[in-house]
Amino acid sequence: MEISLLIVLDLREQAALQAALMTHGAPDALVTLALTGACRIQTLDEARQLRRWLAETRASGKTDFASLNVIERELVRFGV
Repeated sequence: MEISLLIVLDLREQAALQAALMTHGAPDALVTLALTGACRIQTLDEARQLRRWLAETRASGKTDFASLNVIERELVRFGV
């Protein structure tokens, strides 16, 4: 199944994401989002992988999850 979900961050959110990505193993979509301020998630599997990574990161407590809330809200709003 192919989807088209575009996530866009403002500069403040982008800077916070760059700081949060100090954690290893971030999905490609997050790295692209941190570097460019936008990313396109094209498959449901990719969206689920991103959501899983966000949940694991929150559970580990290794990063300030507040900076990642905007991404998770969009995934939830999209139905992932």
